[in-house]
Amino acid sequence: MLGNNLAHNGAIQQVPGFLRRKRKAVNCEECRRSKLRCDRQNPCGACKRRKRESSCSYEALSGPSVSRKTRRQPVTTSASPALNGGAGSPSTPRRKGVFSSTLRPEQPTSGLEKSPPGVHWETVLERPVPEEDVNDTLSPLSIGPRISLQEMIDSLPPKSCCDYLVSHFFKHISALFPILHGPTFQKQYTAFMQRPHDVDLPWLALLFALCSLSLNTLDESDPRLACVWSQLPSSVTQGASTVPVTVSVSRRLLRTAITCLLQGDFLIRHTFSTFEALLMVIYSLSHNESVDQGWALLGMALNIGIALRCNVEQKNMGPIETERRRRCWAGLLTLHTYQGMLFRDFDMSYLLSIEAPLPADVNDVDITSEGIVQQSCSEPTQMSVMMAKLRLFRLSTQICRHTSGPSRLDQQALRNFDAAIADEQKQWDAAYMVDGSPNILDSNRYAYWCVLQTYAHHLYLLLHRPFHHSKVPYFLPMSRERCISSSTALISLHRQLYEAPILRDYFWLLSGVTSLKALHAAVALNSCLQDDTEHNLDSFRGEIESLIARMADLSSRSHICLRAYRILRHLQAQAGTGDAPTGSSETPFENLFEDLTDIREWMDADLVDWNLDGQFNVFAP
Repeated sequence: MLGNNLAHNGAIQQVPGFLRRKRKAVNCEECRRSKLRCDRQNPCGACKRRKRESSCSYEALSGPSVSRKTRRQPVTTSASPALNGGAGSPSTPRRKGVFSSTLRPEQPTSGLEKSPPGVHWETVLERPVPEEDVNDTLSPLSIGPRISLQEMIDSLPPKSCCDYLVSHFFKHISALFPILHGPTFQKQYTAFMQRPHDVDLPWLALLFALCSLSLNTLDESDPRLACVWSQLPSSVTQGASTVPVTVSVSRRLLRTAITCLLQGDFLIRHTFSTFEALLMVIYSLSHNESVDQGWALLGMALNIGIALRCNVEQKNMGPIETERRRRCWAGLLTLHTYQGMLFRDFDMSYLLSIEAPLPADVNDVDITSEGIVQQSCSEPTQMSVMMAKLRLFRLSTQICRHTSGPSRLDQQALRNFDAAIADEQKQWDAAYMVDGSPNILDSNRYAYWCVLQTYAHHLYLLLHRPFHHSKVPYFLPMSRERCISSSTALISLHRQLYEAPILRDYFWLLSGVTSLKALHAAVALNSCLQDDTEHNLDSFRGEIESLIARMADLSSRSHICLRAYRILRHLQAQAGTGDAPTGSSETPFENLFEDLTDIREWMDADLVDWNLDGQFNVFAP
């Protein structure tokens, strides 16, 4: 143990007076001040987790004959790069440096240091770092059987397929949610493949979540996935289930990711990898299962991010680690955007008061241990979509607070917000379109443009909803026109993602948030059509019918699309443009009403008859 060799790593300072045999310090100075358990490493695990390696020092304790006039000096030693990973918990393998949140070797410090004035007072006010051997009473798995590490590793796809899934993620998905620094992840991934049993469980959870998300974006006929299907039991590949096998296996991988987090006791022990993995799980849930399923996890992620100080500047970190934390905090905010726009039951504006540093708008290769290289060209970077989403987070939070407050009918505020959204759209046109047309040489850019446009039109609908109906005293004809144009634009974007070959790599977006926005658009458009007799209703109703057909086709892949399909069929029937849903178990009325509770806020209460005892009427006269 390194803790048993401290005397060889640095000379213990001699003190004047009668000398007794020196005895080693039990704890380092930092752990003694903070009342933390110290593992007596050099530096100790607690100091490494708190990023205070340079302050980790052991004081030589002497007998009582030492003069009180002599101030005892701590001894500071260099931190070994090989020990940069932190101590492992009793229930998990020891963590190695390649899986820790810091990959760079620590810088040696100069000989002896004095504690600055007030450091004890400052330290006692800090949030304690979770201890590795803390009692695990709070762990959900502390009273149940634990899965072995080997079983979890065996649950991963074969290495060749893992390589493909990771590569696919960074090529087609990462730019939409770029919380990971590619070169850092590649080092961690390579180290894992070389020494899989040294893995940190939170990092393994991150890998499972990444593979799950990537697999869900692929088609089961992809020949590069054959090695995955060959290892599955026949009950999965040849079963009678209507769920595509890619979706089924993706869900299994996501469940294993959550199991890794639980078995790593993430509720009481969390590292930066825990934060990354949680964000990836929530993003996957939002785009493949249901946005509301990630709500509780999002609260946990927020608190863990604050505990890890990802929202503040940490001067003792290098450029790579600093940017990784900034990116994850940015990702956390963008996940709150989904919740704020789709379920406006909570005011997210408190997050705006947390003035966290923004990530740099650069590519991964521009971030090195020496610094960040700022590119002079105006081309979009791997972070450009995230930067646009951060601006949308601020704008959407302000708009949702406005539309839920007393100023929701302020027409000047309406015009100001309209202008702000239009300004964002101009920036996206300049960055991702070519003379107003899709960039066929880089289909990814057109996909990014489509994704950002769904945010803009969704916000337009939220802004203009109070003014769109002629029966309200504050009716504005321009608001009805805006609702019609934004609704049709959202439905058109949904259709392009479904049909356009150039967007085939982004078909997976229809399984989550994008389809929720399209459902919102259909409800808004239907409301406008019931009120306006001047428009050619046939073309608009044709758009809704096509959307219903797409939702039906996507229902086997997505719970969101299944719920949207049920809602749209009833809207269609009540509008008199389609057959009434049958009384089969497919659309029981109780389940439908449960689905509709999510969209009540999307329609004016005085325009909807929610009488459960009588005939259901969506747009009551």
